[in-house]
Amino acid sequence: MISLSQVRASTNRIVVLGNHEGIIQSILDFDYLSGQKEGSIVGIVTGRHGFAKYFFARREILIPTWAIIPNLPRIHNTNYWFFNNYSGRRTLSSTLDLLTSNNSPLKPPFVGGVIFAEGVPELHSLQIIAHNKTLIIGPASVGLIVPGVLKLGAIGGITPAQIDEGKLTEPGHVAVISGSGGMTNELIHVAIAAGHRLSFALSYGGDRFPILSPHDAFLLAESDPETRVVLYYGELGGEDEYELVQLQAEGKFTKKVVAHIAGTVASLFPESPQFGHAKAKADKAKTTALAKRAALKDAGFQVSNSFAEFIRLVNKLK
Repeated sequence: MISLSQVRASTNRIVVLGNHEGIIQSILDFDYLSGQKEGSIVGIVTGRHGFAKYFFARREILIPTWAIIPNLPRIHNTNYWFFNNYSGRRTLSSTLDLLTSNNSPLKPPFVGGVIFAEGVPELHSLQIIAHNKTLIIGPASVGLIVPGVLKLGAIGGITPAQIDEGKLTEPGHVAVISGSGGMTNELIHVAIAAGHRLSFALSYGGDRFPILSPHDAFLLAESDPETRVVLYYGELGGEDEYELVQLQAEGKFTKKVVAHIAGTVASLFPESPQFGHAKAKADKAKTTALAKRAALKDAGFQVSNSFAEFIRLVNKLK
């Protein structure tokens, strides 16, 4: 799997599967505001050959549209990424095509990508996980951002004002990790309002089987020399937080974490309700929000009892 240091040290180019005008334009706006001389998107797979009109600053540009991905040139120090905007039904076939058919000398392998679709069948996610050796984030992910370097998805907003106000082109030392797309953006806002800047941010997705697990997202942060602190937002359901505790116990994760685990209200019901994300339901005592908060606190993580307290903890970071 590619490291964040390698991402920062390279040129990054993106192939988009399916047209999403707002997200595509936001990536181009990010590229321009980051001082890049050209947009990072090299083509859009739409099922037909032609061109799509977009803007790079005030200049109108044409991005090639393809029926299928053509042979892409191997360029020294260039990473190819994908943003998969296809429906959940088409996610498996389109992603496996990228992972298995782009290893010839004429088709450079993709180093990773983002799957935007919700509702990807769980069996399909597991099949992608079995084939994957790259940095793929999702399904149901708003994306990955490395400030000033790479914006892969809707993460951080899709207007120039959101990119500018979010300081998404200014690198820093705070990472944001969450399954929730909305809360990923909220944590970015909290960090920036407290005067911090991001080293990276990602939403691994709200499905039961994210291709990049929280465990691997934390290892990504651990290996990143620019990341000093991780802001993490989790939920009731699943046992991801116990894997994070184990990482720290084994000495594989050493950085400061400020965490909030949502869903304590579920303990007021006779049976735990299903919340918005597929995994957000506590089916046993250790998967409740209260139990996971306690486990993280016992391991030495900073854990808030309310989101207001989470904001106060972030404001105290140096």
